[in-house]
Amino acid sequence: MLPPPQPELSEPPAKKLKKNWTLEAVLGEDVTKPVPLIPVLTATVKDKRATSNLVKKLSNVLPLPNLQHLKRVNSSQHDGQTRILIILWELSQASLDIIKTMSPLSADDLSIPRTAPDCHSRLAALGPDIDLDTAVEDQLTVAHVAKFQPHSRAQYEILKTCAGYWPTNFHPEKYLESQLSGVGHDMWTDLARGRVEQYMELCQASGGGVVMDPNTGAVIAVGMGTAELTSHPLHHTAMVLVDLVARSQGGGAWDHTADTQGLSFTPSDSLPSHDPEQTLNSSSLPASLSCVPSSGPYLCTGYDVYLWREPCHMCSMALLHMRVRRVVYCMVTKDGALGSVDMLHTREGLNHRYEVYRVRRGEGGVDCDILMCS
Repeated sequence: MLPPPQPELSEPPAKKLKKNWTLEAVLGEDVTKPVPLIPVLTATVKDKRATSNLVKKLSNVLPLPNLQHLKRVNSSQHDGQTRILIILWELSQASLDIIKTMSPLSADDLSIPRTAPDCHSRLAALGPDIDLDTAVEDQLTVAHVAKFQPHSRAQYEILKTCAGYWPTNFHPEKYLESQLSGVGHDMWTDLARGRVEQYMELCQASGGGVVMDPNTGAVIAVGMGTAELTSHPLHHTAMVLVDLVARSQGGGAWDHTADTQGLSFTPSDSLPSHDPEQTLNSSSLPASLSCVPSSGPYLCTGYDVYLWREPCHMCSMALLHMRVRRVVYCMVTKDGALGSVDMLHTREGLNHRYEVYRVRRGEGGVDCDILMCS
């Protein structure tokens, strides 16, 4: 059966701040879009008593390493009769195209004889222990199943409404659901919203950025891009902030960050001590989020970075290597890597991850910057 068109998921809600601004999480399409469906070949079980042996044998000789989130068997009722389908293997697009040319049924109900050469050779691996003639029907059918386990409840609910829904595992993630809804998430507490407004106003005034310690609310560094001043192509806002943080810890590589007007940093030995009353509730935060080491600051570990403009790939990777906790920006840019031309923070294989949030301005505010990251 061909997959029916799936409804679109609504975008994560934007929660209003005190000003005419809203805040929203920037999440990957694997979370914000419906779970894509992929084709598999299934057999209709003829003898219910053979189901258990079929599953065991198929798991050994025809495993489904990419579909571990699915139940191998789908039992449903049709006209008062129980129909049991079992997944044989995943279909490539080439195999699906061949089945379409051979299927005696409509385009919505694709099937192929069990005796077709490729099917026969694969099923032969089941060996003599399984009598296919009595165990399954002669025609094998195509079903469409979830490509991966749904991340959100909304994705799961959409899957369940699809015709021919195939049972899939789903374990709701409380933290992710709070990101999607804004309910119970620490970024939408009164304390956090006040900080967002405070630091984004600083960013707006300079067109630059701020680095802050979420444990205390202390500002670690304030700056803006200096490429026009220095004629250096690497001196974007995020890169300058990284150097300012290094200066706050006794380092720093660029001479001009020490005394350029508009750039500032707070030495680490001058930072306020930890105040539990000013700390955002971290008990429910995922372990993947970095936190400021108890031994003292190290790079940007555990810090939040506020930027007026969306950072480019260079800046986004610099923030990743500095191990920041969260990035919040307002203006999207032509080369923005955190939502515009890429979603770098959602890529697989990264050795560190940070969360990304975007501030949207209300009526009269232009959220799209025709400029590049700077």
